[in-house]
Amino acid sequence: MYNQRQAKNQRHSFVVGVEYRHEDIFVEVELGKFRTTPLHAQRIANSVNSIILLKNHMVIIFKNAKSITISDDFLKQEYQFRICIKPAMRPLDSSALTHQEREDFTQNQSYIVPEENMKEMNWDFQIAFQYLQDRYDAHDRTHFSFSQSSFYIIPVSEQKQEEVQHATS
Repeated sequence: MYNQRQAKNQRHSFVVGVEYRHEDIFVEVELGKFRTTPLHAQRIANSVNSIILLKNHMVIIFKNAKSITISDDFLKQEYQFRICIKPAMRPLDSSALTHQEREDFTQNQSYIVPEENMKEMNWDFQIAFQYLQDRYDAHDRTHFSFSQSSFYIIPVSEQKQEEVQHATS
């Protein structure tokens, strides 16, 4: 019989991805499907350090200083751009807030972007790059750095794992 520690260390399949943002544009990148423990799946998602968008490709830089380049010809189905259509709120200097004011701020619905305010865009890298250059009057920029917004770890059901295993056999 398994004890709780053994059950926690059992390997399962997870789809792991991250979402990074630059101003009002978000890029979601699926890192892959991994057969691992839930904790290790979370570590995989947290291993991404930054994402840089260039005119014709995107570079994912990991915390171990390694990187992977995604182009429209390579791994096109692994990323999706989205833009936030909610009007931007004025910037707020949170360093001047008290602890309670910061807590209240994190619950302020006017600063929270619900899913319905996100619009999926069928963009390639050139279109996303051009959008950022035009939107922020940054035609002299050669790249845009994205910062982490969120990550996801989705367990793949045992039935799906078996279906995939049979399909690939």
